Amino acid sequence: MNFLDLAADLATKIDPHIVAPNPRVGCIVVKDGKIIGQGVHEKFGGEHAEVNAIKDLENINYCEIYITLEPCDIFPHKKTPSCTDLLIQKTPKKIIVGSLDPKFGGRNLEKIKKAGIEVEMQLNEKCNSLNPFLEKFVNTGLPYVTVKLAQSLDGKITGPSRYISNEFSRKKVHEMRAQYSAILTTTETILQDDPSLDCRLDGSSNPDLIVVGEREIPKKSKIFSIPNRNIHFFKTHNLEEVLEECGKKGIDSIMTECGATVCTDLLQKNLIDEIQLFIAPEIFGKGKNSFTKEVDLTGFKLVDTKDIGGDVFVKFTRQR
Repeated sequence: MNFLDLAADLATKIDPHIVAPNPRVGCIVVKDGKIIGQGVHEKFGGEHAEVNAIKDLENINYCEIYITLEPCDIFPHKKTPSCTDLLIQKTPKKIIVGSLDPKFGGRNLEKIKKAGIEVEMQLNEKCNSLNPFLEKFVNTGLPYVTVKLAQSLDGKITGPSRYISNEFSRKKVHEMRAQYSAILTTTETILQDDPSLDCRLDGSSNPDLIVVGEREIPKKSKIFSIPNRNIHFFKTHNLEEVLEECGKKGIDSIMTECGATVCTDLLQKNLIDEIQLFIAPEIFGKGKNSFTKEVDLTGFKLVDTKDIGGDVFVKFTRQR
């Protein structure tokens, strides 16, 4: 039995919007091969996974603790106590960790080792995939930015019908919305399409909405009908400033739902980390293009292609 996989499965069930900008973390306590405690980080500012996993256990001296992410330690403005110090105090038999926290880079594991507790690092694919935006946000203070586009074979983002991509692709878009902290759109997109830009998956909350542009939006617009989400308005067209302000607000990841002008501007200013394209098997001939200018994808790598019910999904990531 892979206990790190099980800990990652626990963390996967947590809505990333609720814990952001903190990472999703799972923890399992094992004694004699049996799970006797488990916990996750449930919400930002709340107790961490390690605390929730061991709080009902009187003695963990003979236990192994499996954690998806390197335990935290004290840093400026931290809301909760050090999990590293807690584990040292509780003296478990062994701690097994599935991924390093870029904020600490392994130094907390060394601190635990120096306290006489055995530590094992087992790089785990499920653990690594829990928080795909963490490294950039920690290292730069800026959100991870993904441009999402649905287009025809000839690169048109408008056509004869409301939807370009099929229902299977549109479901995948809602799955994306469930993972990103915010959606970036423009006043122009809202005025033209009146989208809701919500997440229609059971058990998932809605990402924040970032609206760029100077035009006035009617109060009857659908974006105002979605409950329990923050909407951030920016009149500036300086996208670097927008992303910096989003980072200060704790927004660690953004996907776009906007037109060619902003997507082109983001790409030309090297502000994009990832591009996800949903390509419908049609040629429109007429319509708006995906980008306003010829795009240069130098520095991006094709990492995924797949068929989605007849649409072609293509994913590029920036190589750093």
